[in-house]
Amino acid sequence: MEKVRPVLVIGNDANNNLQYVDIHYVIISSSAECGEYDVFIDEEQAKKIGLARKSVIKTTKVYTGSKTKLGAKIADLPVDIKKEFIEKYKNYQDNLISKFNEF
Repeated sequence: MEKVRPVLVIGNDANNNLQYVDIHYVIISSSAECGEYDVFIDEEQAKKIGLARKSVIKTTKVYTGSKTKLGAKIADLPVDIKKEFIEKYKNYQDNLISKFNEF
């Protein structure tokens, strides 16, 4: 049996008018270091959204997978964390694309 891990769903194929059942998500880790583009969730915030301990949203680790593998929704992000995620995610993507143009 696989270990259950929290993720932040950031989109799905239906949002993009595609017929698949995939979701796009980033991982939430309680053991990772917080990098430049990551979002730190302190212990108090973590408990409010159903996480066991302080965690990091790994903005640079975007995955695509089947929505059938999702478990139960545990919470919505508080507005301040969501805004921070959006800002850092956009900054990461902008930086990524600017480097792509250098190739």
